[in-house]
This record gives sequence, structure tokens and C-alpha cells, in this order.
Amino acid sequence: MAKIIAGVAMSHSPMIMTNEEGGGEKGQRFLQTAAEMKKYLEATGADVMVLVSDDHFNSYFYDHMPSFTIGIGECEGWGDWQLPKYNIPVQQDLAKHILHTGLENNVDLAFTLKMKVDHGHTQGIYFLNPDLQIPVVPIAVNTSAPPLPTMDRCFQIGEVIRKAIESWDPDLKVAIVASGGLSHWVPIPKIESEKPEDQFLVNVLKNGRQEIEQLDTYLKLRETNVTRIKSGPVNEQIDREFLRLITEKNYAALRNWSADYIEENLGNGGQEIRNWLVLLGALQYFDTSVACYEPIPEWVTGMAIVQFSEPVEQNDPKPSSEYEVSI
Repeated sequence: MAKIIAGVAMSHSPMIMTNEEGGGEKGQRFLQTAAEMKKYLEATGADVMVLVSDDHFNSYFYDHMPSFTIGIGECEGWGDWQLPKYNIPVQQDLAKHILHTGLENNVDLAFTLKMKVDHGHTQGIYFLNPDLQIPVVPIAVNTSAPPLPTMDRCFQIGEVIRKAIESWDPDLKVAIVASGGLSHWVPIPKIESEKPEDQFLVNVLKNGRQEIEQLDTYLKLRETNVTRIKSGPVNEQIDREFLRLITEKNYAALRNWSADYIEENLGNGGQEIRNWLVLLGALQYFDTSVACYEPIPEWVTGMAIVQFSEPVEQNDPKPSSEYEVSI
């Protein structure tokens, strides 16, 4: 049977690709820790990576917005924010097994044979699996278009993923990666906005990419709206509270966080912590270690990395790890 052997949850930010130097020493510490997590996953000998992230109105719009989508066929990156247009190898057998396990447990995941993912997924690939040596099971969570799945539901999806992996026949090692968060505020209008200056983007959000006559204009406007931000708000206090609840395994508290609470305290971009809740549901019994937390307004995001490792028996001393760093 397959076995889950490791996990990594990490923030993503397009500003890393367009303004790496703006992150200063804090940014370099984050990037160094990301490099250490790549080595960590390599050291575990992971054969498969389940990669949970979100879409930023590149593949899914209000014309069709699934809460959870799993790729069971081809997967390609959009190549947004100067990231490669990866042709991502998908571990299709495990992806299909997760899909069917969900159906057998009253969880109806949307699925696609031709998935396209943006920087939410591909930045995780860029830092942790750039050579595509590890095949991937891509899962997308709706964190952008309210109404959003609850934190509790995201945790439940993770539990189903764990059940699927542990019942999968091949004797392979599986790592789970979540990409997104923490606190950040994204300059995108709410769908109900009536402001004249928002109507171009609102129309796109409603109708989808295939209806966009001026696609280059849309993509350029979105990029401009983000890159012109030289410094964005970060809520370090709530970021650290989120990380504290993870390290103390107080998942019951996190499962009760509402969309309104997250929006107020971590921003609309902070809704991406749902990706982490999927991972937590799958790895709730794993040992956790905050490898890095840096509030980086220049990247418009509270940047964190948490390492998850297999629990050791209580009567065995916990091995030290060169990859574990205190917050």
C-alpha cells in the first residue's frame, strides 16, 4: 500500500518572480528555506506529490466555479508571472483513485482530463519540483470566488485524500504540498461591485476567459494592478496565530474560522489558507515545524513555510533535522 511520508505548506507570491530583490533579507530567508524544503522532499524519497493550491481567475470564473477540482489527465501551467509553462506529469492512477474514493465517501470532486494551473500550483513546482522528477496529483480549491467552501469542508477533503492514499495498492511514497496564503489583500473587485472602474474586470469574472475579446488587455491590467503595489498590508499577528494553532494541532479552532473572519483579518488573498486545511486534514497526525515566517509587505504577503514529518513513537527520541527551524 502507498504511504504518506512528508508534507510542506508554503506561501506563494507572484512578486517573488517580478521583485525578488524587494523582499530584502526576509525574502532571502524565505527562499533559502524553500530550497531546504526541496532537499527535504528529495531526502524522503517521495514518489508522488499531491499538490493543493488555487486558481486566480485564470481557469475558473463565475460561469463555472467548482469548489474542488482534481486533474486526472494532462496538466499544463499557464506560464503567468514569469513562471515556466510546465507540462506537469500527472500520477493519473492515484488521481483517479482519489476521485473514486471521494465518490464512495459522498465527496463529489469536480475533475478534468485537461487541467491548466497558474502560479498557485506552478510556484510550488518551481521551488520544490522544478525538474518535474516527481509526478503530481493537482488539486484546485476555490479560494477566490465567494461563496467559498468552509474551512471544515476543506479539512474533510484532506481526510478523504489520506484515506485514498492509504488504500492505494502501489507501494509508493506520497508527499502532500499546499501552496497559498498567508495574509494578503488582492486588488480584484467584488463580483457585486457597481463602480464604473471595476466593470471591465467584473464582466470578465462573470463570463470567463473564453469570452474575453481583449485577453491581453485583461492580463496586462491584472499584472499592472499587482506590480504597481510597492508595499501591501500584512497581518503578522493573525499569521502567527494561524501558525500557532497549527503547531499546537488545534485544528478544531481553524475548522471554525469563517470566510468573513478570514477576509477581515487575513484579506481576500488570505482565503488561500483553505489549501492548508486540505493538507492538515490529510496530515493531522504528523509532526509540525514552522520552518520560516517572514512578513514581507514588498511581496504583499505574509510568507510562511511549515514542514510536516512522520510522527515518531513517544518512546523514541525525536531525531534532529537540519531542515527544522524555529519560528
